Amino acid sequence: MEKKKAKMGMSAMLIVGIIFFLMGIIFLPTGIGIYLAEKEFMGEAIIFLITFGGTGLIFSVLGLIFLIISINKKLRCDRLLQEGNYIMAEVMEITRNLNVRINNRHPFIVKCCYQDGYGNLHIFKSRNLLFDPSIILKDNMVRVYVDGQNYNHYYVDIDEALPNVIEH
Repeated sequence: MEKKKAKMGMSAMLIVGIIFFLMGIIFLPTGIGIYLAEKEFMGEAIIFLITFGGTGLIFSVLGLIFLIISINKKLRCDRLLQEGNYIMAEVMEITRNLNVRINNRHPFIVKCCYQDGYGNLHIFKSRNLLFDPSIILKDNMVRVYVDGQNYNHYYVDIDEALPNVIEH
């Protein structure tokens, strides 16, 4: 049986992490290299080390933090799918995600809700979809993979409720 993988897409945090990390690994060696090459002019060389090296170090660390957060989120969603602990949530609404713009269009998200045994209503959001899934949803219920009783870590498996969509 083939292992299911979570479809996440490229998040803004992942893109920023890649850019910051690449800028950091360019700036940091540049600052160190100029400092080592110009040691006899200690005053000017230390300025280059602080500006280029310091900026490179900050960018590298921030980029690495963003990358680790994005990769951990993807790995957590993959793990949730592998463990198979899910709840069935009812689709509440399909709306546009106005916080994101892809090709000058706002993607769609599916909001679904689940009421637990204690009467608490949990609302989950799917990943961004580039099309309106309302007319092709197979069912009004979707699987939401959760981490035990911790509903803060979840993955809405919207692909299970949709037919195979091929856009041309």
